[in-house]
Amino acid sequence: MTGRANRDVVAALVASFLWACAYIGPSAVKPAGELLLVAGRYSLFILCGLYVVWVSRREVARMPVRRILFGLHLGVVGYFLFYLCIAYSVNAGSGFITALVVGASPVTIAIFGNVVEKRLRWRQLAAPIVCTLAGVVLLGADELFRGGAEDAVGASLLAIGLSLLASVLWAYFVVVNARSQRTWADKPDPRIWSALIGIGAGLGSVVLLPFAVATTPSETFSPQPLVTLIGWCVFLGVVSSWYGTLIWVRAARGIPAPLAGPLLATEAVFGAVLSLFWEHRMPTAGEVGGCLCIIAGVALYMIFDTRNARTREVGIA
Repeated sequence: MTGRANRDVVAALVASFLWACAYIGPSAVKPAGELLLVAGRYSLFILCGLYVVWVSRREVARMPVRRILFGLHLGVVGYFLFYLCIAYSVNAGSGFITALVVGASPVTIAIFGNVVEKRLRWRQLAAPIVCTLAGVVLLGADELFRGGAEDAVGASLLAIGLSLLASVLWAYFVVVNARSQRTWADKPDPRIWSALIGIGAGLGSVVLLPFAVATTPSETFSPQPLVTLIGWCVFLGVVSSWYGTLIWVRAARGIPAPLAGPLLATEAVFGAVLSLFWEHRMPTAGEVGGCLCIIAGVALYMIFDTRNARTREVGIA
């Protein structure tokens, strides 16, 4: 690769690392509740989006209302609800498990995309799906057979369920957003479209912010926990969400297509490693087995997807 391409790859890795920090945020801000972190994060994110919309207000005014509402709803589903599931999953179980299950999103996206557009034969996705499901089952079995309090086991299984839901929400966001950008004749400016999605995420947060504050333990508002919460909200809302996305969008223009998928998948790797470091522990045998199965499922899908893309290119040529 050229020097420019190498810099783009490094930038993409930086973006993935910034996104992965979200997996330790819910644990880092305790005793603050998950809802307050999510509301605080996207309440700041909305400010970035509003600034862009204000600067580009003439272009936004020319957009159809239905398209603006479509962008807002994508922000609610793909950002706000997605991270809400992740935050509750991390505190219910483990950031390591959450990162792994959500890291199977490439396979989930392929499944959801095939349901929507029926572009592939299901047998072509069989191996990635089986490997991914085996990994999730192994993670669940590890929690069941490791023993411990019944409440702890139930919480861990709840964490896996919420992680799967987060993966489905992200798949919906990616597939529907990509399909709209591919089928619309007049595509919106990427900066404005990102801003609308950010505003949608922020609107969901602003609505729930009073409830989040009311249900937060009072000790959260003592000086040290409050400073920690504000710091993480600023970091996740501005640095991780806004600048992480901006870095990725700019880097993606110079990244070879076969590398885009693996680079996105590094978010889950970074998230799992950061979570283990934060929890001061090593993974159990069951977690390692589940991790390897999920990685195998994602890898198989990426190999298949790369071959498919080459076949299409040859056919077009």
